[in-house]
Amino acid sequence: MSSAPASTSRRDFLKAASITSALFGGSAAPLLAQETRKSSENKGLPKKIIFMVSDGMNHGALSLAQHSRSIFEGKQTNWASLYRERPVVRSLVETFSANSVVTDSAAAASAWGGGRRVNNGSINVDPADGRPVEAIQSLLKKKGIPLGLVSTATITHATPAGFAANVDSRGDEGEIARQYQERGVEVLLGGGQKFFPEDLLKKFSDSGYDIAKNRKDLLSLKADDKKPVLGVFSSGYIPLTIDREAKQDLQESIPTLAEMAEVAVKRLDSLAKDQWFLMVEGARIDHCGHANDAAGSIREQLAFDDAVGAMVAYAAAQGDVLVVITTDHGCGGIQLNGVNADPNQGMAPGIYNGTTAAFKKIAGFKRSFEWMGNSGAKLSGPPLIDYLRERTGIELSKDEIKQAQGLKTGELAKLFARYHGIAWTSGNHTGELVEFCAYGPGSYLFPGFMKNEEVRSILLEAMGVA
Repeated sequence: MSSAPASTSRRDFLKAASITSALFGGSAAPLLAQETRKSSENKGLPKKIIFMVSDGMNHGALSLAQHSRSIFEGKQTNWASLYRERPVVRSLVETFSANSVVTDSAAAASAWGGGRRVNNGSINVDPADGRPVEAIQSLLKKKGIPLGLVSTATITHATPAGFAANVDSRGDEGEIARQYQERGVEVLLGGGQKFFPEDLLKKFSDSGYDIAKNRKDLLSLKADDKKPVLGVFSSGYIPLTIDREAKQDLQESIPTLAEMAEVAVKRLDSLAKDQWFLMVEGARIDHCGHANDAAGSIREQLAFDDAVGAMVAYAAAQGDVLVVITTDHGCGGIQLNGVNADPNQGMAPGIYNGTTAAFKKIAGFKRSFEWMGNSGAKLSGPPLIDYLRERTGIELSKDEIKQAQGLKTGELAKLFARYHGIAWTSGNHTGELVEFCAYGPGSYLFPGFMKNEEVRSILLEAMGVA
């Protein structure tokens, strides 16, 4: 019996993979590397781009999210399923800024949004002459292409600002908010109410914006309303996922990243069905890296992964959407380390045989370091031991509490690492090459290795704006 032609077999496989992975629940065989760039799903050019950023994510954070889904839920992350079941183009990216091997988020986002490396701390300001670098929002505006920005930080924070603003200091978030209004950024969803005083909110409203201040407002927006939208849902950052999951009032008042992203694409579709650009940032992975908060980091990465699932499902249904998923830099150097079995705890002896049991202890963490540091700041001794046990499932000894110097997060992280095996290299940004992947029409344009400043020109070429 003769076999089917190779080209037909590949088409049949890709079709089957597309069907089985619609909700990332299928078990299709993995795609071969040579199929990715040649796939019909990646040919042509996109009408829309969704650029997703897991801020501060290194490979350890990506791995731990996958381990968590696998061990506690019996499934893969959406990101891992995307790699296994879709024709994804992958790259490594060098993340330098103009003045450092290790970048901050402002310089990293400026490389994407302005196409030029700038000094750490500045947003789209030429390091040579101090002049503004034209942000991607300005170029899109000239073509009548709307821009959406979604973030779990303040919406005026460094990463979203890199796509639309020009400031000497990333900390000038009030000025960034004003620039958003003056420049007419069409969709803005995130935290940061404190940077939008009543007079500025009135300017947005007078300019025709829908204003959303809580989850109910956001989910009540009409999908087909052809109006720009500003949604700011907390005074500062959006609460960490691990804390949101523990409090019913936060779940009711604060939208998830996936919910914000889904509303954003619907509103952008109503504003300009033909063409738009959306940036979606899971910002607080970075904050957990700075705090060395392993449980918080994993929950944030999983919340970002939920948004990945929603955006890839949208793109797969549309067929004209390029989805990019990446990070601006690593932070903290999180990593799961092998743990030897402890016979005193009934484990079979063996090298690293205790790792799985140790990792499972992460499920006992119910609050972030940030939350515990605020609410338990005045505790010490036995009351602090009880407080931590109730919120982490781990009972530290009196000597360990002394080592931790109360609730000093770096010291707590070292102590908890003895129990769950997850450790950190620092509380700073790191300089490794980072993960970059693209799915959908135009993804073949990205080479296997890039500098961060090269990404924008490819995005613009894909949209026909270059």
